[in-house]
Amino acid sequence: MSKSTQPTESVMDILSGQFPLLSSSAENFLRRHPRDARMAVAVALEAAALQCEARANETLEKIVEGLRPFIVHWPEDQEMLGVSAAATRLRVSRPTIYDWVAKKMLLAWKSTKRGLTIPAAQILAPGKVVPGIDRVLEIIEDPELAWAFLSQEWPFSGEAAPPLEKLAAGQVEEVLAAAPSFGATYT
Repeated sequence: MSKSTQPTESVMDILSGQFPLLSSSAENFLRRHPRDARMAVAVALEAAALQCEARANETLEKIVEGLRPFIVHWPEDQEMLGVSAAATRLRVSRPTIYDWVAKKMLLAWKSTKRGLTIPAAQILAPGKVVPGIDRVLEIIEDPELAWAFLSQEWPFSGEAAPPLEKLAAGQVEEVLAAAPSFGATYT
């Protein structure tokens, strides 16, 4: 790339403006390795540009659209809680919430705006969460990606259902068998 065509904005500025919902792993990678991230994005865009040229000069919008599957999006109807709200709903203390997150019994991730983000759908009743989340987190280590897997419909033995529903119904092994396929989709 010649000096006249090099972008003046940083990769983080560009991505935070265009893709505000990067996973925490992607954000951490960008912060810790900005040069590597710049190179990875440049290589990905160069490859996409070559594909576009091969496909009758598709537009930049198509390239950007092609990258969208790698961005984590949450439906607006999914309730997300902070630590205090989760503690109230579960009728446990805030330290217990942090302990459960550390033990991976409760799925949560660090959010830049309000500390931990905790999906409410995993809470079944006071003191009770969906079983098997810890085992899913052993396979899909990033909590946001694990939640993306658990909360969207997935094909199971002839039916599509969110894996979270399967876990709640006690079908842990079936969900664990599907989890590596989801992980392979995003790697």
